[in-house]
Amino acid sequence: MKLKSFFVASTVAFAVASTAVAEDLTIGVGASITSIDPHFYNASPNNNIAMQIFDRLTERSATGALEPGLAESWEATGEEEWTFKLREGVTWHDGEPFTSDDVIFSLSRAGDVPNSPGGFGGFIRSIESASAPDDTTVVIKTKGPAPNLPGNLANIAIISRHVGERAETADYNDGSAAIGTGALKFESFNNGDSVVLSRNDDWWGHELAWETVTYRMLTSNGGRTAAMLAQDVDMIDTPPAVDLPRLDQAEGLHVSSTAGLRAIYLMPNYRPLDEVLGISGKGGATLTENPLTNVNVRKALAEAINREAIVERIMEGTATASAQWLPSSAYSYAPSKSVEAPDLEEAKALLAEGGYEDGFSLTLFAPTDRYPNAPAVAQAVAQMWTRIGVETSVEALPWANYSSRRNEFGIHLIGLGNSTFDASSMLVNVLGSVDPENGMGASNQSGYGNPALDEMTLEALRISDDAAREAKLIEAVEMAMDDQAIIPLYQQSNAWALRDGLTYAPRIDERTVAKDVMKE
Repeated sequence: MKLKSFFVASTVAFAVASTAVAEDLTIGVGASITSIDPHFYNASPNNNIAMQIFDRLTERSATGALEPGLAESWEATGEEEWTFKLREGVTWHDGEPFTSDDVIFSLSRAGDVPNSPGGFGGFIRSIESASAPDDTTVVIKTKGPAPNLPGNLANIAIISRHVGERAETADYNDGSAAIGTGALKFESFNNGDSVVLSRNDDWWGHELAWETVTYRMLTSNGGRTAAMLAQDVDMIDTPPAVDLPRLDQAEGLHVSSTAGLRAIYLMPNYRPLDEVLGISGKGGATLTENPLTNVNVRKALAEAINREAIVERIMEGTATASAQWLPSSAYSYAPSKSVEAPDLEEAKALLAEGGYEDGFSLTLFAPTDRYPNAPAVAQAVAQMWTRIGVETSVEALPWANYSSRRNEFGIHLIGLGNSTFDASSMLVNVLGSVDPENGMGASNQSGYGNPALDEMTLEALRISDDAAREAKLIEAVEMAMDDQAIIPLYQQSNAWALRDGLTYAPRIDERTVAKDVMKE
C-alpha cells in the first residue's frame, strides 16, 4: 500500500478537487494551544497561532529558507552590527502604522514575559542594544559577532508598542491586545477548544484564500482521524502513523508530508532528589542522591534503548532513530554520534559503575496530547529500562498540565523543534546554564549546567565563518552527548491530511500555518 505523497520532502501530490471549497477553513490540531501571547511560551501549537496574527522581521519558508518578513532587507553593517530596512505602508489590525519603534519594543519584551514556562530569550541573547534612526530602519548592535541573528529573529513576533506597552498575557488571551500586522485577525480563543481568526484584507503578503479560519483542538488521535474521514474538518496535523494509509487513500482526501527537524528525547532532572518526582530506591530502599546526576547512569539508560524498534513498531516508520538532536542532513550534525544497537549487558555494567548495581525505581513522565504516540513510546522505554534493573512506570498527563510541571519530573519525554536550524537551539535554550542576563537557559527546565559547554557554545556563535562555526558547534554537540545531557530517541517526520482541492507545502518545522493553505 503506497501513500500518494508520503515523506517526499518539499513535494506535494494533490488530487483534483471534486467539490467546491468553502470560504471558511477548519483545521484540527493535535496539541492544545495555551496562549495567544506570542512571547509567552515557545511551543509549536502556540507559535502556529502567533504566525497568523503577528509577523516577524524575517520568516522561514516551508523548507527552512530565510525570507523577508517585516524587514525587506538586512545586512551586517559592522562586525557587531546589523541593519534592517522595514516595509513601508504596513499597518496594525487597528489601523495604526507599523514603525521601527514597535520592533524596538518587541525585542525588549520578548525575553522577559512574567511566568513564562519557556520563553524566547535565547533567540535575542546576542543583542546589546537596538535603535531606530527613522521609522523604517532598525540598527541592532550585538555582544560580539552574531552571524545567526537574522535567522534567530524569525522566531520573534513583532507586537505593537501602543497596545503591548500596557498589556499582560491575559490581555492577549482575551483578544484585547492581540493586535498584529499578520494575515489573520483574532476573533476568539476558547482555551482547550478552539481559536477563531478572520482575514486581514490589508496584509502586505500574498493573497489569502479564507475569510475565516478555525483551529479546533482535537487532541485524541482517533477523534482527529475520525473528524478528517468524516470531513468535519478541512485539514488535520499530526495524523496518527497507523491511519496515514487510510487517510491518503480515502475518497476526497490526501496526505502531505516531509522529513522534520523535531527531536524527541528524554530529559533527566539534575536537581537534588528531594526536589523531583518519580525517583526512589527499589523495594522501598533509601536513596541518598539523585541517580540521574551520575553520567554512568544516564549512559546506561541510553544504552538500553532500542531506538530502531521504537521507530519501526510504534512510530511505524514516521520517524528516524537518532543519537543526537539534529537530523543527519542538518548544519552542525555530529557524524561521530550515530545510533547503535542496544547492549543490555553494557548498560548493566554502567549502572554498576555508577553505584547502582541493584538498580532503582523510576517514573517516566510523558504528555498524552502533544507528540504522536508519546505514551506508547514511553511505555516501550519503560520496559527496556526495567530489563536492566531500573524498575520504570509511566505517568501520562495532558499537555496543559504537563508543560507547566516539567521542572518537577525526575525524567520526562519532550520534543525540540530546532527552530534555529542548527545545534544552537538546544545548546542555548535547553542545555545552557540558566542565565537570563545573557539569554541562556530560557527553556532549561532540568537544572542542567555545564560551564565548559556554555563557553564552547558562546564561542561558536561568535564565529562568522560558516565552516568554522559548524566545526565548533559539532564539538559542542559531542561534548553534550559525551555527558549524555539528554537521551535522544528519534526525529519526527511531519504529515498533514487535507481535503482534495486544498494544497499545503509540508513544513520542515512542523508548523500548521493556515495562511499558507491554498485552494487549487
